[in-house]
Amino acid sequence: MGGSETAAHETAVHETTAGSPPVPAALPVPAAREARGGSLPRRDRDQLVNLRDLGGLPTQDGRRTRPGVLYRSDAPRHGDRLPVFDREWPPRTVIDLRSPVERDGSPHPLESAVTDVRVIPLLGDVDPAHPTSEIVVALAGGLSTMYRAIVERTGSRVVEILHLAAHAPGPLLVHCAAGKDRTGLVVAVLLRAVGVEPDAILADYAATAANMAEVLRRLGNNPLLPGAGMGAPDLTTTSISAVEQVLAVIDDHPGGLSGWFAANGAHPDAVPTWRARLLS
Repeated sequence: MGGSETAAHETAVHETTAGSPPVPAALPVPAAREARGGSLPRRDRDQLVNLRDLGGLPTQDGRRTRPGVLYRSDAPRHGDRLPVFDREWPPRTVIDLRSPVERDGSPHPLESAVTDVRVIPLLGDVDPAHPTSEIVVALAGGLSTMYRAIVERTGSRVVEILHLAAHAPGPLLVHCAAGKDRTGLVVAVLLRAVGVEPDAILADYAATAANMAEVLRRLGNNPLLPGAGMGAPDLTTTSISAVEQVLAVIDDHPGGLSGWFAANGAHPDAVPTWRARLLS
């Protein structure tokens, strides 16, 4: 299904600080990409380039995730064209994981009377120039350090996202800047919560690699990229091993997956409700 643009920005943005299985298809790319050696013309970069639906993933008990429930993407921008997407658009709920330094203070591009935007800065909202900020500490050591920081230091925020996923109107879109690291980890946890096969989770994460050239073109001078002096070089790449380490931390927690969620403040019905919503 397509969607229509909405002119009014009527909904308030809520901010808080607290053998390989099938890979979800990335957003279909116009034929012009192949015709120009893999580079999209500027007019075709004026849309999301790392958007996909998380439906169709296999679970360990033989079920599949339901299409049209959970999306992930890079950051929407003002002026973007409607995506070429065969799911409901726009989403009813958007979770923006970016920090304040990455946002320009204007209304979120998808904020409208029908789309509620929740801002949950996963790496904190402290000034990133401050040497003790969560952002600086997390970015300094590259992907492995950042991914561990997300599960070890921001678990309550991940649980807040779980609660929204379970109860907020859907479809739900999760995004950060590139839709790779913060989004990748949050989505990995949401998928693991319902029992998606680990190999399928890793395959979805890895699917972003093919989109990174266009993602970086859209990001431009993002203050958290290595070129801006903030991040380690591998922040523009993907790392399967770093995601595996994160999943191991959660699975090896005392009490397992349920224990990790409970330790970070999850309501007892959050995982069962999310599981019933996402699985077919």
